[in-house]
Amino acid sequence: MKKILFVAPNLATGGGGAERQMVVLARELSYYNYKVDILCYSNGDYYSYLLKDSNVSVVWKIENNYLFRLFKVRNYIRNGKYDAVISFLHTANFLNNLSAIGGKSWKVITGERSAKESTFNSRKGKIFAWFQRYSDAIVCNSNNAREMWEKHYPQYKEKLITIYNIVTLPEITSEYIPRKNGKTHIIVAASYQYIKNPIGLINALALLNNEERNKIKVDWYGKNDSSREIVYNEANKKINEYHLTDIIELHPVSDKIPELYNKSDVVALFSSVEGLPNAICEAMMIGKPIIMTKVSDYKVLVDESNGFLCDWDNVELIKESIVAVSKIKESSITQMGKNSKNKAKNLFAQNVIINHWLSLIKN
Repeated sequence: MKKILFVAPNLATGGGGAERQMVVLARELSYYNYKVDILCYSNGDYYSYLLKDSNVSVVWKIENNYLFRLFKVRNYIRNGKYDAVISFLHTANFLNNLSAIGGKSWKVITGERSAKESTFNSRKGKIFAWFQRYSDAIVCNSNNAREMWEKHYPQYKEKLITIYNIVTLPEITSEYIPRKNGKTHIIVAASYQYIKNPIGLINALALLNNEERNKIKVDWYGKNDSSREIVYNEANKKINEYHLTDIIELHPVSDKIPELYNKSDVVALFSSVEGLPNAICEAMMIGKPIIMTKVSDYKVLVDESNGFLCDWDNVELIKESIVAVSKIKESSITQMGKNSKNKAKNLFAQNVIINHWLSLIKN
């Protein structure tokens, strides 16, 4: 039986997209006659429940001293007799690559999720990227991220591969009522940050005439902690200034987002920068039309069959996309939702993604 090791800081201290993907992937690979272990070097077991009925073992090598941590992880990897070592997140990738120095008999696979120019240009980012020369494959979770790696590090081009995230959803019980109360209900799930562009959305809504305003209801759900308070307060101030309190409402983050998506007519994203937008992927899998700015893999995710595209820095185009979705027939909303779901199944279904990983590990 072949052995696979996953390396990550932990199983998350709260919700974390990378950690969840790693745990789900590890669990699923364990069902394909692989011995799968996860090596963690800091506290956090939020997603351990996902491993309950699997044969995945979690190995804890907790060490606060960075140098001691490095040696502990390296020694474990080099003595583990694994066929493949797969890491998620930057520091784990660094430790994975560092463990390969001195020769190896296993495949080194690193999971890169960065899609920000600032990461590539930072000193830390450059150091970590230098060590990617020891990786056999660099897996990006979007074509956008892969293209950025090709741009900054063309020498790694042959190592780069795109494998999307697995999109899994809980059972959804909420009822969808098309255009409830005569309004097109749009939902946004994003934290209150400038890069998520709540200010741009509010400025766009301010351009609506009275007739258009009566047809739209936007609900934004997002994390609002001390680091995001400035944006949240500015957004609320503008909502009041523009008399938009009946059109857009800002909510705290919710753990019922899939249920809320299902109750909405449309799911939207107005960000200036994104990796792979999980919110949009999940909404597509639920079967919702999409409004999305031209970020990440928008060319793959959204076209005229399942949604509307706009530019994050053009409030007029944001407004036009919102007006356009408010004018289409209910039957068109239903059909666009079906088209979204078909796209999502081909891109993010569990069996599709697992087969990509199996092929990478074997070949």
